[in-house]
Amino acid sequence: VTVIRLAPARRLPRLLTWAGSVARWLNALPMPPDIVQVCEYRAEGFRYALRRNTGAKLVTRLATPTYLVEQLNCEADGKGRRAGIIDRLERLQTQRSDAIISPTNALADLVSAKWDIPRGRVTTIRTGVDFAARYDGQAESALPAELCGRDYILYFGRLEQRKGVHILGQALPQILATHPELHVVFAGQIQEWRGQSLWSFIEQCNAEHIDRLHSYARLPQNQLAPLVRGALFVVLPSLWENLANTCLEALDMGKPVIATLGCGFAEVIEEGRSGLLVPPGDVLALRQAMLTLLENRQLLSAMSTGARLRARSFHLDEVSRDLLHFYHALTDNAGNGFSESANRRASVVR
Repeated sequence: VTVIRLAPARRLPRLLTWAGSVARWLNALPMPPDIVQVCEYRAEGFRYALRRNTGAKLVTRLATPTYLVEQLNCEADGKGRRAGIIDRLERLQTQRSDAIISPTNALADLVSAKWDIPRGRVTTIRTGVDFAARYDGQAESALPAELCGRDYILYFGRLEQRKGVHILGQALPQILATHPELHVVFAGQIQEWRGQSLWSFIEQCNAEHIDRLHSYARLPQNQLAPLVRGALFVVLPSLWENLANTCLEALDMGKPVIATLGCGFAEVIEEGRSGLLVPPGDVLALRQAMLTLLENRQLLSAMSTGARLRARSFHLDEVSRDLLHFYHALTDNAGNGFSESANRRASVVR
């Protein structure tokens, strides 16, 4: 694998400027790749999508479109024109791609309907994660002293509205009152919400139990791993989610996940076996799901086993077979592998 890194911009470039830089770099390659794969978010492949007869197949891999991120974070107000332009660029890039892939059916369905793309054009290929490689060569840090010997539940990821962190904050007071020895850990970058940080809101909701709330900034892998490993279970109450690597990582460590219905979580978590699913934005349902696991340790133990089993189907060696087959079919070499000569090897640029 050859990695060619673009020089980082001194300041955040405009969308079209960056998309133009990406297109110029790709067009300057001495040998064109067979496949160019880009993300739809921020339309980094928009300029390249306007090309003609380059010989390369353009694949857009859906992540989460900007319009959906801003909608879930209630950021569209006052940004209508800007949001509309970004949405148009992302949509045109995706529509003009030779192929489209999505990690989940939920995202594929949503984007196809919004952007008027025939659903049959979008192929669902799950996210694959090589969990062992993520920890390879890293000395795992010790669990923070304040958590040693404690029972705690964990949220990790960005603390922002679309992740449903404010819903979790509202569900916790009764949990903490009912279980006076329980602690709650949040790990991730804190975002603003309604004029204050989300962490401030969580503290306000749980003022009587503030000594049992713990917040850690975004952590390197060797510091995050012991937090996940030591948790009773993980709570990811997103208002909507494509497919969160946090969910896959928690499952791989044998941690049941409480997450939300109506999105990609339902394609990962097996209800009652590797976790529990609740309606998004439902404080009462989220609270009851947490109480269910806290008050039934036998069920919690069974789900821990189920979580590890479920994670196996998302390991990279499993998922990569589907992706490789997709690439073969796209280049009209299905079943035979990529063609190779003395002077040129087929390649994929992401």
